[in-house]
Amino acid sequence: MKQTLDAYLHKLTGLDDDKVDQLVEEAKALIGDRPWIPNPGPQTEAFYSDADLLLYGGQGGGGKTDLIAGLALTEHSRSLLLRPQYTDLGALIERVVAISGSRKGLNSAPPAQYKYDDRVIDFGAAASLDRAETWQGNPHDLIAFDEACQFLEPVVRFLMGWNRAADKELGGTSRQRVRTVMASNPPISASGDWVIGMFRPWLDITHTNPAEHGELRWFITDPDGKDLEVDGPDDIKTFDHVDYIPRSRTFIPAALSDNPFLVDTGYQATLDAMPEPLRSAIRDGNFMAAREDDDWQVIPTTWVLAANERWHNGKDNKPLSAIGLDVARGGRDDTVFAPRHGNWFDELTVVPGRDTPDGPSVAVLAAGMLREDAIVAVDTIGIGADAETALKNAGLPYEAMNGAEKATGHTRDGNFAFYNHRSEMWWRMREALDPDYGLEVALPPDPKLQADLTAPTYSVRPGQPPKIYVEGKQDIIKRLGRSPDRGDAVVYAGNGGSLDAGPRARLRSRTAVGATPKPEMDYDELRYG
Repeated sequence: MKQTLDAYLHKLTGLDDDKVDQLVEEAKALIGDRPWIPNPGPQTEAFYSDADLLLYGGQGGGGKTDLIAGLALTEHSRSLLLRPQYTDLGALIERVVAISGSRKGLNSAPPAQYKYDDRVIDFGAAASLDRAETWQGNPHDLIAFDEACQFLEPVVRFLMGWNRAADKELGGTSRQRVRTVMASNPPISASGDWVIGMFRPWLDITHTNPAEHGELRWFITDPDGKDLEVDGPDDIKTFDHVDYIPRSRTFIPAALSDNPFLVDTGYQATLDAMPEPLRSAIRDGNFMAAREDDDWQVIPTTWVLAANERWHNGKDNKPLSAIGLDVARGGRDDTVFAPRHGNWFDELTVVPGRDTPDGPSVAVLAAGMLREDAIVAVDTIGIGADAETALKNAGLPYEAMNGAEKATGHTRDGNFAFYNHRSEMWWRMREALDPDYGLEVALPPDPKLQADLTAPTYSVRPGQPPKIYVEGKQDIIKRLGRSPDRGDAVVYAGNGGSLDAGPRARLRSRTAVGATPKPEMDYDELRYG
């Protein structure tokens, strides 16, 4: 249909009114009773894309909402169109009604539903996982997220689990197309950075194998919820005797200039008048550099990106100084090891929490990574305490990172103290990344690590001197929808020993300073001695 539409548009140029009317009638005959057809260009490409998971958008005014409304009204039997809040659904519902041309079949009582011919469109709000669970067990062959970057990643992944054809529930073989569409501008806060990680080949400028716009790439999501890119649709992976079948993804950017209904309305001037970084996000569709930092953000995003650039220069054969360790035990979180060689942080080792059920299992992994003169900087609050005990029993050198402890230091300028040791550790990482400080810290490019490091905010509490308080981990989890375990592990590594004084510079008395690492020890030895 794209070629046909383009041909008609070409014919319209310079024709008199009678000829235009004739072409309009021909177009009506071609379209039939369809309530909507996509605009030529990216919207048509997105409409006919074979991707199981499509990210469509970028610039404001690119026709994102119309795409998902049009798909629901013309291509799908049962659709679920989502916004984070119920108060946001009104405009989406009204747009669907406007495109269809009739309010008949609309039930506005929440959860709203619209029936058009033999199609059913459900409207839902899911700002949290609890809200998302209300749709559990309800299959939809189209699940569409309007402004996807405003959703939490766990919410999106949970709802995608119910993306399937409803008639398959009856044991039939469905011919209904099944897909998920994410229509969105770029993220403007850390909570939306997960989109860049999910679509790394298209959005992450540091990706080693970038994808073209509209190009299909295939992924599986392993048993621990981690994305794994595979070679193609037939590259099936098996975990625990279960086959994981790849699903395709792509990204198609949309621009205001692609939307003939808005391009001449003056909306461009509105976008031009936006302040940065909103202008880069909504006008320019810049996914990688558009997010707005919070005024009270501990670590500015530009500092992390600069550290990513330095990382490619390599570690210059610097020995291992410390391994930051953030512990998870079961559940959805990960145990993360962050190796540091001087001021150069190596790639993180991320282990599913189910594979580290207790302290000894963590200590076995740490023992295999340790090298002479290096230490493990381990979080010892809660479940981390078991790992600390296992490290101590094994005679492995470690430093306990207790964020709840009283802080004794001051900021580099001497004007502020710290509310607790967690606040001090995060601030030391900020100071180490400060481009004016000169430590030249290098961090591995990792979208989730970037999101973790740029998520925490701080406040100043009264005192003599005033105290800096970095928000607690649980508050960050509420905003991100997951644990910032990568960021915490890097912060522990940066505070284990000293970035500018070498390993073991600030070991505490309970650290096994004279111990010799025993990488040959196995799990039973660590657990039972």
